[in-house]
Amino acid sequence: MKRTCSYTVILATLSFAFGCRPPGESEEQMIAGAKALDQQFVTAYKKGDVDGVMAAYWNSPELVSYPPDAMETRGWRATKENLIHFFATVPGPDLELTEVNYKVAGDVVLSWGKWRLTLATPGGETALEGRYTDVKAKRDGKWVYILDHASVPLAPPPGAGEE
Repeated sequence: MKRTCSYTVILATLSFAFGCRPPGESEEQMIAGAKALDQQFVTAYKKGDVDGVMAAYWNSPELVSYPPDAMETRGWRATKENLIHFFATVPGPDLELTEVNYKVAGDVVLSWGKWRLTLATPGGETALEGRYTDVKAKRDGKWVYILDHASVPLAPPPGAGEE
């Protein structure tokens, strides 16, 4: 009984220490996969390539996205429909990740940072700056976003900062 209990404690400790990382992948490899996914996303986004952008997302009804132009999309199909509408109304977006952070947590990579989106408008160009948080995981052998949250801060209330 003592031996079984000892083995159980050792296995539990090892499981906790090493988390649920994909077999054979180091933290560096996981972060490299996350960085490559971000590059794939940005490249496709700049082209207005809906299929290219959607290839970066988990093709699952469990996908959750909080895009800056909608309250929420749930599922791959709803996320794609929102993106189709966005690209149809805002052609030629130029996206840049201006600050990027990565943290491995078990079998996922958490990312957060800031972005700049430059849009062509009738009066010239408009630049939006925002922030993002996402969760990336390996699904079916490739890195994908399983949760994506991009937002733009609220403008300060009228008169804020005036004295």
